[in-house]
Amino acid sequence: METINKNILLIELDDKYLKITAGFQDDEFNFKIIATEVISTNNFENGQIKDLERSVIDLKSGLEIIEKKLNTIFTEAYVITNQKNFDCINVSGFKKMSGNQILEDDISFILNDLKAKINSSEKDKTIIHLFNTKFILDNNVIKNLPIGLYGNFYSHQLTFFLIKNDYIKIIKKLLNKSNLNLKRIILKSFSDGTSLVDNSNSGSFIKIYMGRKNSHLISFYNSAYSYFQNFNFGTDLIYSDVAKVCSLETDEVKKFFQNICFDNIKNKKNLYIDEKFFKNDFKKISFEFVEKVISSRINELISIIFNKNIHLKNLENKDLQIYLNLEDTNIKLSLGLTFQNYFKNKINFMNFDKQKNSTQVSGELLTKGWPNEAIPVVQKKTSVISRFFSIFFD
Repeated sequence: METINKNILLIELDDKYLKITAGFQDDEFNFKIIATEVISTNNFENGQIKDLERSVIDLKSGLEIIEKKLNTIFTEAYVITNQKNFDCINVSGFKKMSGNQILEDDISFILNDLKAKINSSEKDKTIIHLFNTKFILDNNVIKNLPIGLYGNFYSHQLTFFLIKNDYIKIIKKLLNKSNLNLKRIILKSFSDGTSLVDNSNSGSFIKIYMGRKNSHLISFYNSAYSYFQNFNFGTDLIYSDVAKVCSLETDEVKKFFQNICFDNIKNKKNLYIDEKFFKNDFKKISFEFVEKVISSRINELISIIFNKNIHLKNLENKDLQIYLNLEDTNIKLSLGLTFQNYFKNKINFMNFDKQKNSTQVSGELLTKGWPNEAIPVVQKKTSVISRFFSIFFD
């Protein structure tokens, strides 16, 4: 077999599968997939590996299939993880310019200073993503890196994403047992977010994912991944609330949502839920009462997501596009208008089945780069900003 490093190997760790993808960069710097192997597994939870040895077996079996298919031996891989246990730190550096021109040395002074401070305060973590969030010159937000401009006071805001060293060690061990070296870790939340940038105004938006048991929020500002927060609750709370208040079993409540749209409650204000939905004894429960329980819980959940910290509170009143991804289809169909009303009709609902392939998007990030990512990608065709920042963050 021939050892190949020109091709790119991506390994995606998802709660439901391990996906191994081989691809290459074409002449237009597009990422072309040439082979994919998916192994169904429940061995990952939010990117964490529950059983290392089982994962090693899965990875080896999938990798062997791809290498035989391509007559290739891979020596390194990029890992896409839906890990939620990482830190997001927004920090700004400043420099007085006193009317002088901003030079590369001025930018490097700020960057080296910020990087040193982060590395010093977060010794048990490693920077995996870094984004240029804002360039501010004399209180004016500048869209691009302001080298060559004149001013009195320059502020440079960066967003650091860090992951624990212990997690990286486990990922390296997983790959090493398959004779692979870890090239880089990519957050799935980043790659998923980039696919929404073209649909938003000025590249700024909020995406809320509400799963059945867990939720998270990401925000992009001016095409830069600027914030993430994880929440240990999901839409199953709506079912449990209705079940508890109405003295019902959760299965009965889920049956309601499979057959009833609670958005049109005005037409059912004086009506009661049909007895066919009850397992045992019929209970006289009005649509209006159930709707009040549901609305109360939705309002509480969304309030927590938006009001938990200053960053999100500041975002709440901005004219940003909001994307809502509901894992539970019955919740989406039954309560879509209720969610829209809460967000003043600024929501775009996302379909789980129609999202862009995370592996394809991540491959494009590796071959083309991302304009506001300060840690550069592997290929030569990156933005001017990425090439400049590579000096400081290799």
